[in-house]
Formats: sequence, structure tokens, C-alpha cells
Amino acid sequence: MTPDEDRLYRTLGDALGVASEWEDLAGSPAGPPRPEEGSDLAADDVRAHPYQVSHAAWQAFLASVSHLGCLRDSLFEWDGPGKVTVRVHTHGQFSLVRGALENASRAIWLLESGDGDERVLRRLRLEWAEVNAQAEVREIVGQPGRPMADRFDELSAMVRPTGIDPAAIRRKPGYATMVKAAGALLPAGSAMHVLIWRMCSALAHGDVRATVGYTARNVGPEVSPGVPQVQVTGNVPLLANGALIAIEAARLALGMYRRRCAGVGGPA
Repeated sequence: MTPDEDRLYRTLGDALGVASEWEDLAGSPAGPPRPEEGSDLAADDVRAHPYQVSHAAWQAFLASVSHLGCLRDSLFEWDGPGKVTVRVHTHGQFSLVRGALENASRAIWLLESGDGDERVLRRLRLEWAEVNAQAEVREIVGQPGRPMADRFDELSAMVRPTGIDPAAIRRKPGYATMVKAAGALLPAGSAMHVLIWRMCSALAHGDVRATVGYTARNVGPEVSPGVPQVQVTGNVPLLANGALIAIEAARLALGMYRRRCAGVGGPA
């Protein structure tokens, strides 16, 4: 372990402490913060019922926290007072960073707009995307479902009074858009958020070029002409910095959620 890696491990270990606080919040008997009467989310939920904006945003935050907690537990093992074993994986933990960042960004994307029409539209776009994905599963297992035309008519009726073209519901929201939107509101910026997300995604998929290009590696002798033997280990700076960015995104998502529940509004 290099001094720089030791510093990154300590920084990340301290930062992941907030995941435990958020897990306690998620498991609180009182449940999640509820939209107050007259708040942005209370109004959004009425308009989008039964596809509440608040439920979707809170679920995205919880999914992010779940990934962060799993990262903490897979990375650090407390062997006793002042003694911690750190285990870095070449691929799996980058899936956790990716999942934490994607879900926190999804919550931010749902909540960031000061326009209630836009927040409701984004919620319905997510619903339509999820309905289509579920329909594909139903088709695979041979289970009948509600006609998609009926589902689209139901969602369309929720946006027609706003003057929004119902066809907008069919635009599938991509995680690249969500991660970019979240990054624009955080110190690291959109470009860094998207870069971290893409690198972690490539490692999560086990891409050959990513495995060689984004991991720490030792190049050995050639096993055949032009093909060297490469030993790879986990990329500590990518893992640590990616997780720190995901934590900041989750913190922003929770802050946004609370403000929308209180009716203060605004993404700042």
C-alpha cells in the first residue's frame, strides 16, 4: 500500500460513515420525511397519483445508500480497535460506485427543476420506461399484462392539462443525462461525474479495454508475439474518488428531497 493509497482509504472510510447514518434514516420507524401540505412534492404527488414523485425520488436515494453501504462492507473489515483490513476488487466494487452515483443522480434529476410540470413529466417518463421493461419480462415468462396503450393513455391524461405533448412521456431517460445533471450542481462538475460513471460502468461490465486501461497493472512477458501478460489490481484512486463523488450526490439528493418536502424548493 502506497502512502497515497493509505490516505485515500482513510478519506473514503471517514466519508462512508455517513452511509450508516442514512441507513438508520431509511430504517426509522417514522418512515421517510413526508411532503408537507403546500410543499412542492405534495403538489407533484397529487398531480402524478398514483406515481408519486416523492416515492420515486426517495426510492432512488435509498438505492444509492444501499450501494454505498455494500461498498463500505465489502471494502473495510474491522479486525479490532484501530485495525482495519482493506480489500479492493478489480471489478465488483466499481459496480457499487456506479449504482450509488446513478441512483443519487436519478433522485437529483427528478427533483432539480423548479417547474412542477417538468418534475411530473420526468416522473412519468420513468414510469413509462419501467412499464416497458416490465412488459418485456412478462413477455419472456408468458404472463399477460395490461395493454400498453391503456397505460399510455392513463399517463397522457396527467400531462395534457399542462399543454405538454404526451409524446414526451415516451422519451426514455438515460443515466448519462441524469449523471450530467447531477454533476452540474456539484463541485466536481458534469464532465467529471460522467467520466467516473463511464469508467465504473466499463469495469462493471468487465470490458477488456477497461480492465487493461482503467485498473492498476503490471505488464509481464509476452505470452505470444505482441500479447503481453498483464496482472491487474483494483484502481484505488478511481474507486475512492468515484465513491466520494457518489456520496456528495446522495447528500445533495437528500437535501433536495427535504427542501421539496418543506416547500422551500430550489436546487441550491
